Amino acid sequence: MMVRKGVRSVLGFLVVLVALAYLSGCAAIPEAIEHSDLSLKVKMTHSIFLDPTFKATHRNIFIEVKNTSQLQKFKPELLSQKLAMYLASKGYNIVSDPRKADYILQVNALYFDKYRKTATKEGASVGAAAGGIAGAAISGADQPSDLIVAAVGAGVGYIGGAIVGKALAINTFAGEVEVQMMEKAEKPIEMEIETNANQGSATTIKTRQVKKSNYQIYRTRIAVVATKTRLSEKEAVQAVIDKLAYEIANIF
Repeated sequence: MMVRKGVRSVLGFLVVLVALAYLSGCAAIPEAIEHSDLSLKVKMTHSIFLDPTFKATHRNIFIEVKNTSQLQKFKPELLSQKLAMYLASKGYNIVSDPRKADYILQVNALYFDKYRKTATKEGASVGAAAGGIAGAAISGADQPSDLIVAAVGAGVGYIGGAIVGKALAINTFAGEVEVQMMEKAEKPIEMEIETNANQGSATTIKTRQVKKSNYQIYRTRIAVVATKTRLSEKEAVQAVIDKLAYEIANIF
């Protein structure tokens, strides 16, 4: 009799565990359905306003794109092609010689990776199942910045590797680029360049240089976050590149 009671207790406990796991999975399924369509979020550090009267008559642009992120699948030439396509549709001419350009557009991909809600790179552990982003971004060239954390949004659940069964994993990829825009000036502009160089732990050398330039320089950073159920790296790269090109082209 005691043995049967013990067996029944163990079986009852197992049934409860299975029921909880099932209900948990069912609760997460609506999230997987909600993210069945690709979602893209964008965040920019600073707005850039170009001179509208200058834009009206000066339409030559030189484009240069580089990738210093750890993901080499983020091809600079793909972003360059997308930028050229969007800018050409706005009536601009893409030139190969920067000396003939009215605008010089330089873009560098700083970061692209699978993103986890805890603001760490994918691979340390499986993504969390629900809730907001925990903590701030970890610093470092191969880690997401505060800009990406802001783009994701603190209220988003099921971010980056959340498991609703392996077939329904909700994945998030994040990319960040630095943009430098150079607008040709009608008169030379005087610039000051200041450099602080550390010498050992207690000494700092400061240098200051004054030079003239024919271009007004603007800088900003843009982050794009892509989220979708079963989002692949290849699809994410294409979506992020297209969105970045669209956002950058709209500065003009």
